[in-house]
Amino acid sequence: MFFQHNRIMMKFAGFSRLAFDLKAAERGVAGGAYLQWLATALAAVYLLGVLYVNLSTALVDVGQNPAETAAPASTETAAQNPPMDLSEIGTWHLFGQSPESVSDKGAVAETQLQLKLLGIMFLSKNPENASGIIQADDGQQKKYRLGDELPGGAVLQSVEADRVLLKHGERQESLLLKKDSVRAPSATE
Repeated sequence: MFFQHNRIMMKFAGFSRLAFDLKAAERGVAGGAYLQWLATALAAVYLLGVLYVNLSTALVDVGQNPAETAAPASTETAAQNPPMDLSEIGTWHLFGQSPESVSDKGAVAETQLQLKLLGIMFLSKNPENASGIIQADDGQQKKYRLGDELPGGAVLQSVEADRVLLKHGERQESLLLKKDSVRAPSATE
């Protein structure tokens, strides 16, 4: 019985030694070297564990050659996906679709201003947030929202699916989105 009690006391003595070393390391006195060694050993064990996990997951497919498995998939993908026709981009509705046009298209005259409508954006369901990308005669392109003044003194009044309506003086004019304004870049561009 005395021997067991002495053995338990020896274990507590080991813990008290560790506690003493921790306190010594905090104060910068001798005996803190053990704590530094312990921290280094724990960090090394942790890094070895991480390395083991990474290597074991990377080597799961040891029997397969990655070059053999990847080659057929890439040729099948190339055969399934023909080259893209870039002229179709205009029909994709990348910037949303406009609500149905309320006004009669024949009642509004086309504008005589030197402007070109390059695109129309509907980024939300609210038609007041719609905008048009318009190029002036000097080649400068800019996005205009409802109420913005355009070159030539016209004000953007409404944005529809294929045109914008402008208020130029007392007249209402339209600026149409031409189908040929969306084209694929040529090889020389």
